[in-house]
Amino acid sequence: MDKLPLCVSRERWQQAQEWEGAYWRAQHPARPDRVSSSLQKLTAKVLGKQGPETEQPSAGDDWNHWWAEQFEQYQCLPSTFENVIEVGAGPYTNVRVILEGRQASHLICSDPLIREYLRFKGQWLERMWQAGAVYVDDHPLEDCPFASDYFDLVVVINVLDHCRDSLACIRQATRITKPGGYLVIGQDLTNIDDVQRIGDDIGHPIRIDHDTLDKELLNGFRKVRYKILSRAEGRNPSAHYGTYVFIGQKH
Repeated sequence: MDKLPLCVSRERWQQAQEWEGAYWRAQHPARPDRVSSSLQKLTAKVLGKQGPETEQPSAGDDWNHWWAEQFEQYQCLPSTFENVIEVGAGPYTNVRVILEGRQASHLICSDPLIREYLRFKGQWLERMWQAGAVYVDDHPLEDCPFASDYFDLVVVINVLDHCRDSLACIRQATRITKPGGYLVIGQDLTNIDDVQRIGDDIGHPIRIDHDTLDKELLNGFRKVRYKILSRAEGRNPSAHYGTYVFIGQKH
């Protein structure tokens, strides 16, 4: 292998999505009656093979506060927004942390598995959706339905290694960010050596490095916060050579 896999087949992506859903269902086994026998078997496998992020986040959090620390609690972001979206929001979301002490007139959480995550009763996402404070969308980011230059804040954290076409996802995220708006990207970085050492990872079909992200982002955005964490500073040094921490303001 001499190139990182930046795009995979739909079948491979669907396998990763099935893994993702089963993983979070294993953390929230509240609806066993809705889980098929094949999915129950997959859930059992999840508990034995969890991919690179082997250390478990605390209940109700998917490394969201860890990411906030790397972004210095998002202090460089404004206190008010009109339109905000988090893509690949997951079951717990990063916007719940970002918006602490901030206001957003309209908030969308987008994830292909969002309907599954709304079943996790009592969690922030489910409560905010029930209250009408969050709109949800279940399109894959490659098929993002929202208008160009629309959102004041677009959040893409721990997403690009879960998707089907990473470059298409980056371009969609930049497309929907309005001029003057902010794009937040946090991403574990993987190089060829990492891939050759670790092999395939069922839940993370894409591997991406900082050069790829730089080429897609730096010409279109003013760097507000930009840092590449070292391997030792990352969530899982055995799997990732670094971590990309980026907040840009669209030209």
